[in-house]
Amino acid sequence: MVDSEQVRRKFLGSLLGTAIGDAMGASREGRSMVSKHEIGGMARISHRLHYTDDTHMTIGVAESLIERHGVDGAHMAGRFIENYLKEPWRGYGPGPPRVFRLIESGVPWDQAASHIYHGGSFGNGAAMRVAPIGLFLWNNHAGLREAAYLSSIITHSHGLFSSWRFSDSCRAGARIILLSKVRKPMSLKKSSKTSYLNCNKEPYQSEGNNLYGQD
Repeated sequence: MVDSEQVRRKFLGSLLGTAIGDAMGASREGRSMVSKHEIGGMARISHRLHYTDDTHMTIGVAESLIERHGVDGAHMAGRFIENYLKEPWRGYGPGPPRVFRLIESGVPWDQAASHIYHGGSFGNGAAMRVAPIGLFLWNNHAGLREAAYLSSIITHSHGLFSSWRFSDSCRAGARIILLSKVRKPMSLKKSSKTSYLNCNKEPYQSEGNNLYGQD
């Protein structure tokens, strides 16, 4: 039997950990790795942390999942745009705002990204915001596949991702988060590696824009 309180705590820990890690690491982006000692020092001197666009979009994913009771790509894209317009100073790269402007101009939410960077981005932004997908579908392994795909193609739609691999890093990340909800800590490292390998085995194509069939 699943301990609902334990699951709730893990959900909170996953989302808060994502935001804290993002905020603490923002000043180190693009630099060399830091030691555990340095991370502790950064935490002690940081009186107030400010999260970046990665957490901002993670919040958007979570908000859309809750409001639509599932993955609705058009709604999620709209929430990304709404949140961006409220706080564009979160450190967004040049890609997402361009995608948002295209969607606002009438380009379909699942096609806008392909107009940028010669067919889509090779970046990791979709994987950075994937935590809510793994949480929302923690007990639905089959639904996780399409959900990770749909949440990623809004801004990351390179052909390598949308054909036979379709955002392996995004799906693997969501699956690792999912496993952390149900596995003991000692088994997570091995399970995570296996999950990533399993993510690369078979081709996949989306069969629709909305995982649960809402309009």
